[in-house]
Amino acid sequence: MPIGVVAFVLAVRLLPRPTSRGHGRIDVVGVGLLGAGALALLLPLVEAESGGLTRLWWLFPVGLALVVLFVLWERRVVRGGGEPVFDPRLVTATRGYAPGVALGTVYFVGFSGIWLVFALFFQTGLGWTPLQSGLAVTPFAIGSASAAVVAGRLVARYGRALTVFGLSGVALGLSGTAAVLLLAPPGVSGWATVPTLLLAGIGGGFVISPNVTLTLRDVPVRMAGSAGGGLQTFQRFGGAIGTAALPGLFYLVLGSTDQDYQRAVAATLGVAVVGGARRAGDRLP
Repeated sequence: MPIGVVAFVLAVRLLPRPTSRGHGRIDVVGVGLLGAGALALLLPLVEAESGGLTRLWWLFPVGLALVVLFVLWERRVVRGGGEPVFDPRLVTATRGYAPGVALGTVYFVGFSGIWLVFALFFQTGLGWTPLQSGLAVTPFAIGSASAAVVAGRLVARYGRALTVFGLSGVALGLSGTAAVLLLAPPGVSGWATVPTLLLAGIGGGFVISPNVTLTLRDVPVRMAGSAGGGLQTFQRFGGAIGTAALPGLFYLVLGSTDQDYQRAVAATLGVAVVGGARRAGDRLP
């Protein structure tokens, strides 16, 4: 919250004022349909641990119907010359946008969910404090931040090959982490993941920001706001799915011993890596 307040104040003071006022209107119907559809699709997943998948299953078809209505409405807004929340022409007429959005969404399913799984493993399985748990996954953050600086200078030269390289690093690092958790004794398995998480983080640094750059590179200026907002929305949607689904898988595999905790987190990482790699491979041009 304090960071958000500071960012808002700095934005008001530092960002340039618009030279002219636009006459666009907020697409209230589109915002409502998208919000209601996302809520209907995500709520059963969020409530899965308390029986939401069986109790709230009917929300899935409702959510899909709302998403279809959202797309139809947005097409109508475009035909009428209005300003849609999300311009459907981005998917059909903008090169690289749809694959980039798909890749970002799939990546965030695993990227967001595995950290909650790691927290459960370190704190509940190994009995570590929240501080120790946070320090254990810091190598990923260090590797990701360092690689992102380099990736910004290389993305124009290597294009999608850079994101493929990054995804390979993430897959290799997380697979190595799963192997370490299965093979190392429970007492040392936490810190033994430092090298593999560092490798996964370096790979991650070559995925997120280059994918954003490549996804939005060919977007017309007039659609830039819709394109950027759509990409962020899909990524957050993927993150919400991962945060709800991967811990559920973790608890599904979990037993009662320390070794069971290691098998549970390793199985979750394996599903995230294999599922993400297959879907990302299908979407990359």
